[in-house]
Amino acid sequence: MKQNKKIDGRSNKRYDLPKPWNSLYARAICQARYRREEWAFTPDTWIRMWQNSGVIDHRGSKVYGYVMARVDRTEAWGPHNCIIVERRKQLASIITKNPHSKQKRHRPLEFGDDVTPKHRINRNFE
Repeated sequence: MKQNKKIDGRSNKRYDLPKPWNSLYARAICQARYRREEWAFTPDTWIRMWQNSGVIDHRGSKVYGYVMARVDRTEAWGPHNCIIVERRKQLASIITKNPHSKQKRHRPLEFGDDVTPKHRINRNFE
């Protein structure tokens, strides 16, 4: 029999984010740790980056969805290095980074590919 994770009426939320975004943020951190990549986001800066992009409701791993991607893959996941792009652009950039791929027609991601409106871009979040 499975036991409920709530103890003494306390919530099992780890971060102070709204309901679906709490688990999505935790999953993003776990994925970065699994791939041994550095993480520089705080919960507030992570959710603010998604809110500023204007496509927070269309986030997803489908080809027509939007994802957060790093511009420089050697830098940490943080507001100074991440952009929100269409999933198909991110998939196309992976092809260019693969040295064994013969398909080289796509270019790597740049800060200009960000779908966030230009007046809402803030790379510092201070």
